[in-house]
Amino acid sequence: MRSYVSKLFACLVFTLLCTAVLPSVVQARPVIKFQIEHVYLHHAGEVEVVGYFENTGDRGAYVKWTDIDLTLIADNGQQMWADTGIRHYVKDIYVPAHQYVAYTCYIQNPGIPEYHGKYRHRWHSKTHWEKAAG
Repeated sequence: MRSYVSKLFACLVFTLLCTAVLPSVVQARPVIKFQIEHVYLHHAGEVEVVGYFENTGDRGAYVKWTDIDLTLIADNGQQMWADTGIRHYVKDIYVPAHQYVAYTCYIQNPGIPEYHGKYRHRWHSKTHWEKAAG
């Protein structure tokens, strides 16, 4: 009877260890998103987007591109310019796990107005990454 109880106890301990260790190994992956901090209109036809790539995942990865939806709204509430699915290709920026990397991109479009007043922006982004460079 003792042999049976000790085998059962050993099996229970093994099962608990596997349950505790395996989910963290299986779920270890990068989760990278481009966060926009500021949008600048220096001149007509171009927007400077200042932000950073944030990796909330358990593994580092290389950013390949990000899609940005951006809307610029004048201080009076009127929409000045908007575009969706702006794909910006990135040259293999490595973002370590649980860290962020500063990044600035420029969006060029003839419809972007020259504007020197106050404005705000709304945005959404989707970032694609890979575990290897190149």
